[in-house]
Amino acid sequence: MEKANTSFPSYNELDDYLTRRNSTFVWLLVATIMSCGWIIYLTYYNSRNIGLILTLIINRLYKNGYIHIGSFSFSVLSGKVMFRDVYFINEDMSIRIQDGLLIFRWWKMYNPKQKQHDPKAETRLYVTVNGFEFHVYNRTDLYTRLQEIFGLEPTLIPPDRDEEKGREQRDKSLESVHIKAETQDTSSSWRSLIPVIKVNISTGRVAFGNHHLPQTLCMNFDDAFLTYATKPPSSHLDQFMSGDVFWYIGINSDVLCLVPEELESGDTEACSEDAQLQDLPPCWGLDIVCGKGTDFNYGPWADRQRYSLWKFFLPADYQPMKVSDVATPGKPRQILAFELRMNIIADATIDLLFTKNRETNAVHVNVGAGSYLEVNIPMTVGENGYSPTVKGQLLHVDATSSMLYRTLLEAEMLAFHVIASYPRVWNMPQSWQCEIEVYKATYHFIYAQKNFFTDLIKDWASDSEPDIYSFVPYSWKFKILFHQFEMIWAANQHNWIDCSTKQQENVYLAACGETLNIDFTLPFHDFIPATCNTRFCLRAEDTDMRLCLPDCHPSRYPLLTLTKDYQHCKTPPDKNMPAEGQGAPPKNNKPRWRNMTHAEAGWVDCWSVPNFMLIIDYTWHPIYPQKTDQQLKQSLSEIEESMLSALRPPEHIPPVPPPPRISSDPSLLPPDRLHVEMELSPDSHITLYGPLLRALVSIKVNIIYICIMYAHIWVQDS
Repeated sequence: MEKANTSFPSYNELDDYLTRRNSTFVWLLVATIMSCGWIIYLTYYNSRNIGLILTLIINRLYKNGYIHIGSFSFSVLSGKVMFRDVYFINEDMSIRIQDGLLIFRWWKMYNPKQKQHDPKAETRLYVTVNGFEFHVYNRTDLYTRLQEIFGLEPTLIPPDRDEEKGREQRDKSLESVHIKAETQDTSSSWRSLIPVIKVNISTGRVAFGNHHLPQTLCMNFDDAFLTYATKPPSSHLDQFMSGDVFWYIGINSDVLCLVPEELESGDTEACSEDAQLQDLPPCWGLDIVCGKGTDFNYGPWADRQRYSLWKFFLPADYQPMKVSDVATPGKPRQILAFELRMNIIADATIDLLFTKNRETNAVHVNVGAGSYLEVNIPMTVGENGYSPTVKGQLLHVDATSSMLYRTLLEAEMLAFHVIASYPRVWNMPQSWQCEIEVYKATYHFIYAQKNFFTDLIKDWASDSEPDIYSFVPYSWKFKILFHQFEMIWAANQHNWIDCSTKQQENVYLAACGETLNIDFTLPFHDFIPATCNTRFCLRAEDTDMRLCLPDCHPSRYPLLTLTKDYQHCKTPPDKNMPAEGQGAPPKNNKPRWRNMTHAEAGWVDCWSVPNFMLIIDYTWHPIYPQKTDQQLKQSLSEIEESMLSALRPPEHIPPVPPPPRISSDPSLLPPDRLHVEMELSPDSHITLYGPLLRALVSIKVNIIYICIMYAHIWVQDS
């Protein structure tokens, strides 16, 4: 026990030991305390002090915003850099990161001869970010430019003149350079060392808006994965194509080279055909892939918020657009357009929502895999302006409504193509063209859809009084083409519809055909016109009309029996008769496509028309929204008048007359005019049945109103 107690040295023994070795206990204690303090400092305070020092140095050098780094640490052995509480703030946007780390795998072998532009190359740089936030709330440079254009007193932060001078000098230096495009040495680029960069973001948000706007556009996500890599360029004249993959979103952009000098005659012969075919313009696009569980929700309310954000972040300057210069040799190649492509690789839903009397209504559309959307936005302006396009297709379309009678449209494919033409002057006439092709479609009409779609368009239309200062003349040209279609009307008396059971007790009348072409134009060229005119033209080929009566109808079985007996009694024409007496032979005897109107289901053929044309000319007197006197005092035109006064001539402009007031007595209103022309081919054949006549009388109003319903309400949004 004594040996155990004497194993620890006493104070005197320790002091003698330190004295013999020219040391003291005090220095040992000091060294121990300093070591503990240094360890505590490295653990808790060193990264924060480094972050403070970096914050001071960066903000001393960078003057166009404020950058803050809460803590910063690194480890050479593991190649890791860690940071916390990082944010960048300027007058237009802010970027915030709660914490993150960066790992550079320096120990991996560098191979300068590896395959160029390989997106599957080994990852050397890896970034992880938690709590990412990107918020755009202003456009200071743009509004500063608008103040200069409108001659207003500058109240915003003026742009840096030194940067503008430096930018001008760089542009001049580029103009003076004339070189030929050369391939770069891959080993001299940092991309050969870091061919692929992977970024993982956990819990992020992207926001557009501020407290002056009624709403803020916010996109939240829990996990996002980004991969940056390079690919071969779309043209051999460019260096490479850089691409990002983010949330199933691919961003592609060619890194531009200078426009080469024209090849000499000898070089031209040496060029191969493949190289000449690859002289494509630079590529800039965004690819979006939508997987399972995709649901698109949109409607009038969302569109109004989009318009509010659009007006704030992209305000109009009301200046004529300048024609883009053509890139000459020695200047950077031009990106001609931005292309957005969205592919749906699984079943998705589209909901079009609107409200009436605080009740939400919806058009619900199911689409299948293989649907896509393409948007092309030009980046250059020509003599006639520019023309963006939107096209796409929806597969296996199944549309329903929130009405009691839910069925609306079934189609195998719906393709659309929209072309807009914007002139260089903002208030010159615009032209919009919309082409829609529907394949193997079945559409269900009922009279209640009139009020349903009227409420949708009214909710979408603007309720503000027409303003001459914001009026832009335009026209919509529609071309709708159906390939193999069925249009089914519920033809009950007094528009009574049974929606309670699957076996609905409804009388149906269907128009079935091979092709149906609908053309019409909605012109809005005049400001507050007294009358509006629209002309519809419908052309159909190989069209049949069929009738179906429910099981409870007393005429169902007599009609089926009569039809069966009539088919047996029909005799073919005499072969000895001349061709003139027999009429034109049928074009083809192949079976026609039918979805619901099968004879086995009780549908009866009533009318066969090889060629059919219907023209509806409609002239009506539009009713414009009216405002009270108090609202007129706060109209948008007066606000724009004060802002645009510097652009307008000094002489007095007579006030714009208000829209004519509507009389409360309908008998004093001028009548609208409806002109209908119908042309049938001579070899059409009709079989009149009693139930057919009743069905035609029941839907006579529906047919006319469906054709003019959309045109009558479109004027409210003009």
